[in-house]
Amino acid sequence: MKALLDNNRGSALLISLAVMAMLALVAFMAVDRSQTDFELSYNQLHEEQAFYVAEAGMQEALVAINADNDWRAGFARVGFGNGVYSVTLIDSSIDTTLFDTVIIRSTGLVDGGTARVELETAPEYRHPFKFGMFGDAGINLDKNTCTDSYNSDSGSYAETVLDSMGDIGSNGTITSSKDVNFGGDISVATDGGISLGVNNTVTGDTTSTADSVDLDIIPDSEYDWALANSDALTGISGSGYSYIHGQRDLIAGADANIVLASGVYYFNNITLGQRSTLSLAPGAEVTLYVNGDIILNQASTVNDGGVPPDLMIYSRGSSLQFAQDNVFYGVFYGPNAHIQYDQTTEAYGALVGDTLQLDQGACFHYDRTLADITKGKTGRMFALSWGEIY
Repeated sequence: MKALLDNNRGSALLISLAVMAMLALVAFMAVDRSQTDFELSYNQLHEEQAFYVAEAGMQEALVAINADNDWRAGFARVGFGNGVYSVTLIDSSIDTTLFDTVIIRSTGLVDGGTARVELETAPEYRHPFKFGMFGDAGINLDKNTCTDSYNSDSGSYAETVLDSMGDIGSNGTITSSKDVNFGGDISVATDGGISLGVNNTVTGDTTSTADSVDLDIIPDSEYDWALANSDALTGISGSGYSYIHGQRDLIAGADANIVLASGVYYFNNITLGQRSTLSLAPGAEVTLYVNGDIILNQASTVNDGGVPPDLMIYSRGSSLQFAQDNVFYGVFYGPNAHIQYDQTTEAYGALVGDTLQLDQGACFHYDRTLADITKGKTGRMFALSWGEIY
């Protein structure tokens, strides 16, 4: 009996020791897991902090490249909060597939935690013809005038005309007489700058709180380049006109016919006589740089029935004069010019000037394809996409 009790006591001791060992192991595992969780939480916290540090570096680099589009220096271990960031930039000089895109890569470090972010940026280009007509100081439309739009990329005017999207704008004022049809929006950057006459119809919206538009976007160096590379001596053909290279004036008499081949032309002044025509050779794309004024006398036509983007006119002059019964298919950009638009004239394309005057019965037809044309850059880089690099 005593031997049996001794055996039971020994078994109980072994079981107790085994249970204590198991409890100790469980306690050790729990402590170890708690330590691991703590370390993971600690690392996660620092990685999250590093992400925001990296993002700060990315934003600082975006500010720097907007201040100077040629900036590529980046940053090395710049302190921010309780961490540091480093930034590198990659452009077409490193990766030829990027063209004008610049990639900003920023790395943030916080006490062992690391995060990397990448921002893809591209230049913001100007769209100078997002309005059909734009006047820096103002636009005035006389009675029975109209605006609308069409799309030369999709068909003729008759096939694509809309009584909408023929938007007009001004940094100053837009005023009108009676019985005017605005086939689009009216936007000005002057409070109270819209004054419309009786029986006017506006198919779009009106606003007097639009952002001001900078029209001074064609540098003198571009005109100088056009002067040095003008195709005027070889690209003009036809009859009834004169061009004197020294004076650089293109003058057409009555019933003259002028044809321009593809190229860039520089003129001081252009004058078309009554019933004269200026046209483009088949398939030609022409850009004119004009230092002075353009005068189109009665019933003369410019690129009649053509595609407006094929004829781009940039002017430093003070006047674009349409007479009665003119027909014009093209784009005119002259920030200093008064555009006089006499009665019964039909213009297709886009017109930008200092002031515009549409007289009785004149109509303007905006070519919507021109909204996609870019001319120069604003100096700002905008974000295309961004994300964390894992």
